[in-house]
Amino acid sequence: MSEQGAATSLRPEATELLSPVRFQEELRRVARFFRSRLPVGDALEGTVRKIEQNPAFAQSRLLTRILTALTYELGEFRRAEVSALDAETLFMVITLMDVHAAGTSTREEWVRAADAAKAAQLAAGG
Repeated sequence: MSEQGAATSLRPEATELLSPVRFQEELRRVARFFRSRLPVGDALEGTVRKIEQNPAFAQSRLLTRILTALTYELGEFRRAEVSALDAETLFMVITLMDVHAAGTSTREEWVRAADAAKAAQLAAGG
């Protein structure tokens, strides 16, 4: 590994672990730098559909972890993972967080969505 690569991998923000709540705060902070987009449709269904379309993508694996963290209120994230989401997916996650906070979906709907996302990951070998 080059010195520059070693320095990059040792940066505190690259390895800093965040709780699900702190990760959500960081996602919201980053989203402020993008133009807001209006969410369309059911956030849970849209998230699961996006994961099922490309379950092996790193972004889909992160979406599954975010969905699971929201559903079960557990997990850990690295600060650097915030930058793994493209703008469209970032706003999807923000909408998902808002839906969770509003309590407009039932617990069963969240569990079904998390289970479907995990099943898609397992079927893809992840």
